[in-house]
Amino acid sequence: LDTVELVMAFEEAFGIEIPDEDAEKIAKVKDAIEYINKKKSV
Repeated sequence: LDTVELVMAFEEAFGIEIPDEDAEKIAKVKDAIEYINKKKSV
């Protein structure tokens, strides 16, 4: 999967919006986990 597909899957699975500028910063699985945890805790 490319990054766009992953971001779309994350948005759907976790019910969050990931702006393009934030999506560009997600390079590793760890980055995605930290980002999603941060968005879900808000």
